[in-house]
Amino acid sequence: MKFELLWVAILAPLFLKAQKVKVVGSMSEMGKENFAPHIKLDTIANKKHLYGMGPYNRMQGEITIVDGKPFYSSVNEVGDAINAASWKIESPFFVSANVPKWKEIKVSVALNSEVEIQKLITDLAIKNGFDLNTPFSFRIKGHFDEIVTHVVMPRSNDIKGYVEGKKQADYNNIDQDGELIGFFSNKHQGVFTSKSSLVHVHFISDDYTFMGHLDKITQAKSSFSVFLPQK
Repeated sequence: MKFELLWVAILAPLFLKAQKVKVVGSMSEMGKENFAPHIKLDTIANKKHLYGMGPYNRMQGEITIVDGKPFYSSVNEVGDAINAASWKIESPFFVSANVPKWKEIKVSVALNSEVEIQKLITDLAIKNGFDLNTPFSFRIKGHFDEIVTHVVMPRSNDIKGYVEGKKQADYNNIDQDGELIGFFSNKHQGVFTSKSSLVHVHFISDDYTFMGHLDKITQAKSSFSVFLPQK
């Protein structure tokens, strides 16, 4: 018994460390530095089971890392969102966590705003013993009726992809299977969440051909799998 407890004492800190949310840069500060990148993603030492998100390069799109797979989306000359995969990308702010195991929670809910997503994640986190003062990642997987997303675009005409007067391209995603990947924190508003929210959420389709930042959701009551980091 003592031997088993010793191994628990040794391994538990390592497992908790693997799930720690890491933040580089700040959402509210990046404009003051002309959106200069603060991290090169290929320099991240541990990419195994990595989940993360942030703007692509100098506001040239969106980045979402899914279980160690790096995806970035950008807007082409005709306004289409183009999804690609590479570690040779940078970001002015980036939030990430290595999550080797998830706890799946089946729910049947309607989701019609980011606020409702935030409430769902908050309620499930409390029910499952999470400390809401500690940031964590989450996932919501299923079939979505309608999701409005955006992909950011450059703010300066010296950056490739700049279109005068346009800061983002908006997309309406209807009847898609996919996943919402997000990060929760009540201490990082203006850092990796907006100042009016406790969550930052991206949507990625099941076939990985589309990815963008979640703006709105219209979802009748349906069955979903919510994933929280396994404690």
